[in-house]
Formats: sequence, C-alpha cells, structure tokens
Amino acid sequence: MMDKIKRPIITLDGPSASGKGTIAKLIAKDFNLYNLETGVFYRVLGKEFLGKSINGDILKFLSGLKKNIFLINKSYKKELYQEKIGVEASKLAKLKVVRSFILLEQKKILTNYPKKFKGIILEGRDCGTVIAPEANIKFFLNAKVEIRAKRRYEQLLTKKNEINYENILKDLISRDRNDIKRKHSPLKKADDATEIDCSFRSIEETIMIVKKIILSKLPNFK
Repeated sequence: MMDKIKRPIITLDGPSASGKGTIAKLIAKDFNLYNLETGVFYRVLGKEFLGKSINGDILKFLSGLKKNIFLINKSYKKELYQEKIGVEASKLAKLKVVRSFILLEQKKILTNYPKKFKGIILEGRDCGTVIAPEANIKFFLNAKVEIRAKRRYEQLLTKKNEINYENILKDLISRDRNDIKRKHSPLKKADDATEIDCSFRSIEETIMIVKKIILSKLPNFK
C-alpha cells in the first residue's frame, strides 16, 4: 500500500549480523529516508512482557498496550537490547497472533511516516516478502556465517571483556536455523530482490552497490 504521493519503499532483508542495520541507517541518512527497524517491534513487546507468563491471555496483553508504544526514542531503544528482553522477544515472535499484530502496526507506518522524508527503508527478516511485498526496490544482504560471527565478535569485543567467538558462531547458526525454519514469516529472499554477498565486501563497498542500484531504478531520486 503506497501513500498518496507515491513515496518509494525500499527493503533490506538478511540474517543476523549481515550488516543490514548499519547499511539501512546510512542509506536513510544519505537519501533522507525514514528508517524502519522492524525487529525492534518485537523487542518492545519483549520488554513489556517481562515477568509475565507466555501462557497468559496474549490478546488481552496486546489490546492493553499503549497506543504509541512503538514510537521509540534513543534512550529507550538502548534498553531494548538487554539479553533478557531479546529472549522474551524471541518467544513472542513465534506466536502467530503476535506476528499478525506487529505486521498491522508495521504496515500502518508505511503510509503514516512523516512527510519530511522522501521515502522509507525497512530492514529486517521479512520486509520484502511479508511487510512490504509491493516495495519498489528489494535487497537481500548475506554473508558466510563464520564471517558474520567474526564481525559480531569484533563489535562486541569493545563493549564486553568476556566474549567468545565460538559461542557467537553457535548463536548465529542457531538463529539462522530458527529464522529460516520459522513457520510464520520465515527468513527468505524475495523473488524480486537483489542479493548481495557481503562476505568479502566492506560496509562502504556494499553501500556503494546499494546506492547504485537505487539510483538506477529511481533516477530522479537524488
């Protein structure tokens, strides 16, 4: 569903640690796009659900949420990346009723984000296949799991002292398996998406490729 002035929709999908989040932020800044991090929605619910039973009344829980709960500021967003919140978010993401609820909220933003932006870029696991299958341009970023683990290890090394590469690798392999085999909205490349292997490309090189494709398909989008 496009808005009245037909602002373009761009999607960036891919597995964990493929670089899609960093690339989406930089592309959004360069092209004045609204950056929608779709995975954060589940972390918001995970935070709200802390201490509650997963066997409880999910519909009652969802209907009781504040209206603007997904309007996230920077300080609040930092809290969402606690490990315990990630665990709750993963549990909730497996429930069809939760994914349906989140999908409706995400689709609302496709037509209601601020008019100051020239378009919108979504990043996540199912942006091009489920959230915005009508997107103008779709990308699927990928990289060998060993390389993604190494990048995540180097990223976390500056923040934590006790970091183990093997544990990170096992975690990414597990996440990939769960994302791909998930019954509802699994991780997969959209048929009309451009796949970019980032294994041996820097963030800068990947961004140049993404920009070139965007400008080739939207020549007036500068």
